[in-house]
Amino acid sequence: MTATATETTAPGPVPPMVPADWRVTEEGTVRVSDVARTAGDYQSVNYAVRKYIPVVDQHGQGRSRYIPVAEALLLVAAAALAVAAGVALAQMYRAMKASGATISADALTIPLRLQG
Repeated sequence: MTATATETTAPGPVPPMVPADWRVTEEGTVRVSDVARTAGDYQSVNYAVRKYIPVVDQHGQGRSRYIPVAEALLLVAAAALAVAAGVALAQMYRAMKASGATISADALTIPLRLQG
C-alpha cells in the first residue's frame, strides 16, 4: 500500500479593489497624490498622512510619497464619512483606526461597540 500526501496551498489574500487611476506599486503602495485626488481634498489628505500614516516609500520625480493601499482606502472612506459627519478628515481617520476598522478585498469593516 502506498500513501501519497498532497499539499494544497490556499491562494493568497485577494488585494482590495482600488480606483482605476491609482498607480499601485508591486509592493502594494499607492501615491498620496492619487489618494488626495480621489478624496477631493489634498490639504486634508496631506495633513492626515503627515500626522497618522507612515509613508512607506518616497521616489520618483518630486519624491512622491507612497502609503499602503489598505491605509489609502481607509483614508478615502474616512474622507467620505468626515464630509457626511461634518468633521475633519484626520479626526475621522484617527477614530476609525482606533475602532479597529479594516479593509478587505470587498469590504470596509468598522466595529461598533454598542452598549446594551
